[in-house]
Amino acid sequence: MNETVPTFFAVAMGGALGAMLRFRFRFLTQKLKYSASSFVPNIIASFLLGFVTALFADAFFAVQSWRAWFYPFLSIGVAGSLSTFSALALEMHENTKKLDWQKSIGYAVIVLLSGLTALFLGLYLGTSVPT
Repeated sequence: MNETVPTFFAVAMGGALGAMLRFRFRFLTQKLKYSASSFVPNIIASFLLGFVTALFADAFFAVQSWRAWFYPFLSIGVAGSLSTFSALALEMHENTKKLDWQKSIGYAVIVLLSGLTALFLGLYLGTSVPT
């Protein structure tokens, strides 16, 4: 991938968008009994990453003019800032304090399996787009 100023700018803009979405999800889930603000963002980011990866593997979408900035915008920027391991780790810590460690580990397993499922669904749907 070409590390040009427009590519860095695309990553920065995507990162800002993903970070704002993550911030919004935190407020939507703050009244829950357990900490789950990263569940939905992680699933959305996993799906998005699978979808755009499959989409840009296709010859039509792999055109250099698109790939140079749009793929980094979506994959590294939006999906990368929307889904963070550190947020999941913090949630596990908070859930362990509020509930117990078994439920916290169970939550992490559910997030991981759901994220993998969303990624595979995104990959499948991304390869199904007609060109």
